[in-house]
Amino acid sequence: MPLTGLTPEGFLAGGTRMMQAGLEGAKVVATYSKPALEKAANLTAEAFAWSVQNPTPAAWAGLGITGAFILAAPGLVTAPALSIIGVLGNIKAASVFAVARSSIGNIVAGSPMAIVQSAGAGGSGLAVVNGVAQLGGAAMAAGSATLAWFHATL
Repeated sequence: MPLTGLTPEGFLAGGTRMMQAGLEGAKVVATYSKPALEKAANLTAEAFAWSVQNPTPAAWAGLGITGAFILAAPGLVTAPALSIIGVLGNIKAASVFAVARSSIGNIVAGSPMAIVQSAGAGGSGLAVVNGVAQLGGAAMAAGSATLAWFHATL
């Protein structure tokens, strides 16, 4: 879309107004972000102090939060795991998966090896692998909550 009727002076004036708006926005951020950052620092210090005084419940809380994240976003765990074993995208030579596959020989359809290979290629096995990760995340969250409840009750 051609810009007709736009003079160099008009272009510069528009650019100047945009720069002024950006600088005004920076002033607003500087003014209002300081209290938020101070509050975040105070909350972090309080959480650290609590975790030092209560190490066992803090560990269970960390475990529960980790489980909740895995439940919500299993790809954050499964993608690195598939990459580590050497199956993400293509099977990497001399990887853990390649060595295991060469020792097994033919892979039967529906076997755990076939599911992992399918997951690495982004196929239907990825739903299974992510589901297993979500199940583990749910177990972590529920187990840590149960342990915390027992600790508080006893």
